[in-house]
Amino acid sequence: MARGRGRSTAYVAAAQIGQEGLGLFRNVILARALGPSEMGTVAALALTASLLEMVSDFGPDRLLVQAEDGDREEFQATAQTLLVGRGLLCAILLAILAIPAGLLLGRPDAAWMIAALGAVTAIRGLMHLDCKRVQRNHEFRRMMVVELSGAVLATAGTLILTRLIGNAWVLVCVNLIQVLTVVGLSHLVADRKYGLGIERDLLGRLWKFGWPLAVNSLIMFGAMQGDRLVVLATASPADLGRYAVVFQLTLVPALLISRIASTAWLPSLARVQNDRTAFATQISQITTLIGGVALVFSLGILLTGNLVIGLLYGDAFKVSMMLMCWLAVMQGLRIVRAAPSLVAMSRADSLNPLAANILRCTGIAAAAVAGGLGAGLETIAACGAVGELVALTGSVVFLARRHAIDPRPIAQATLLFVLGTGAGWVLVSAGWENPLVSGVAAAVVALCVGIAVARIVQLRSHREAPAAVSLSGACLPALAEKGN
Repeated sequence: MARGRGRSTAYVAAAQIGQEGLGLFRNVILARALGPSEMGTVAALALTASLLEMVSDFGPDRLLVQAEDGDREEFQATAQTLLVGRGLLCAILLAILAIPAGLLLGRPDAAWMIAALGAVTAIRGLMHLDCKRVQRNHEFRRMMVVELSGAVLATAGTLILTRLIGNAWVLVCVNLIQVLTVVGLSHLVADRKYGLGIERDLLGRLWKFGWPLAVNSLIMFGAMQGDRLVVLATASPADLGRYAVVFQLTLVPALLISRIASTAWLPSLARVQNDRTAFATQISQITTLIGGVALVFSLGILLTGNLVIGLLYGDAFKVSMMLMCWLAVMQGLRIVRAAPSLVAMSRADSLNPLAANILRCTGIAAAAVAGGLGAGLETIAACGAVGELVALTGSVVFLARRHAIDPRPIAQATLLFVLGTGAGWVLVSAGWENPLVSGVAAAVVALCVGIAVARIVQLRSHREAPAAVSLSGACLPALAEKGN
């Protein structure tokens, strides 16, 4: 059983890493072939389609896996019918939004592109959910084959079509290739015959299960994509193209780190949640590790961000150092925020991350006001960073009030991150023109990184000497055993 579940985890990890990696590779191909202005149009198209799909996601495929009676054919037929309806609804809404979006972007052909993306959503609605249903039995291989095949063919199509078309229509064509592959293969690997139907009793269950997911998806979209929507509405396509590329490049590693942290440490935290001493010890250790990783990650962006952008996407996508600094702070704080979210989830408190994402939207509101007043990309990113800090603060306060969690470990990790990142900011801004300022900044960076590394080494020593820490008569489990 353990071996089977380990294999299932490997399939899931392979599918996620493969899709993320191929998606990043496609973005690099598109950016190098199209340039900042056309890439801005690509980003606008992707944002529009993504918004509608996220807010219309009521999760019938997930309920199919979660529900005890989800294996019934009638259940699957009802879920597939709702999927078809969702696809058609998104297609209609995209057709309605096509002309206004084209006017906003200042190019009539963008309206046709958005309308064509409606065909992509309609086709996606025809997906056979059998490859989802078999996940009830930890069978993830079919879904991995389906999704990775779509990503591989989409990447191959990107390589070819960027040479043949050379504009934002490439995105539409690549999405069509991917969705036709995924939907077609979902039918080929299915055990059951595809069918549609409506079971009225299930509609209420699907609505009850799905509406919180849709609301949360809308909030998540605002928290994750709101900055780019503001740039879309207030800046040029070229600025949007640059911002979207840099934002995505810094966001993906931050999200990956947060997911790994949740997967690795949630079980061990949940196991000792009723032992206050052991729980507090693990919170302190995990928060130190997450804060140290966030600091190193943000310093890496500060020191090498534009170098990596130039190597991957080309010099045309390089941005100002001020913008890079604010994005480094924003994504670093997002990683630190994984700590209180993880603690809350270990106490079965799903409202904490939801409330934090709502607070994160305050930064989007501030960015919208700033963008409307003519502020630049740097100010918009700064508003996003402030929104992350507000979300982090709110999450810690909610933990302290709802669960009596000591906020000091998270506050200390945040302070260490702010000091180290701030000193790094001064260092890259001042260069070596002012040796005194640069020397002090470099010393602070070295001190903060040294403290983080020392704490992480201390954590490692605890792992290697489990007898030193007793958790209700059991030793602290090695974090390495909880990784992917």
